[in-house]
Amino acid sequence: MKPIAKKEEKNIRVRVAGILLNKKNELLLVNHKKNGRSYWLLPGGGVEHGESFHEALKREFMEELSMELDAVGDLFLVHDTVYPGKERHIVNLYFTVTAKKDAILTVNPEEVLSGAEFVSIKDFKKLLFYPDIKSAIITKWKNGFRQPLGYMKIKWKE
Repeated sequence: MKPIAKKEEKNIRVRVAGILLNKKNELLLVNHKKNGRSYWLLPGGGVEHGESFHEALKREFMEELSMELDAVGDLFLVHDTVYPGKERHIVNLYFTVTAKKDAILTVNPEEVLSGAEFVSIKDFKKLLFYPDIKSAIITKWKNGFRQPLGYMKIKWKE
């Protein structure tokens, strides 16, 4: 009898990201350079096994930006990204966050992270931003991200 081939198991990656505004109402973004492309996204990263979403977000801000968060607020947005060939599936969870009053933005460059900065709505509109939730962010930015979006269906864009 021929052994039954095991189906390759693929895991869903859970990513948390923080929405942080400074006193000038500018949004903190990080710049990634990958596969010859440069794009912006909200700071954050993958949740490790046994780690809460809030713990993961605090760890990611410290690892990427040497920034200690004062608080992780409400869940603002959830969406999943399924790559066209279904080779990757990421669940993205976005939380509002506040940094310690004396927090200084210091980027700890890594393989793909190349920079970070606070940007205005005007500048944000011009940036290449992933995943494609730019219009939702702009709409809610104006009221300080006070009303959550809940779940949002995202269509993959190259």
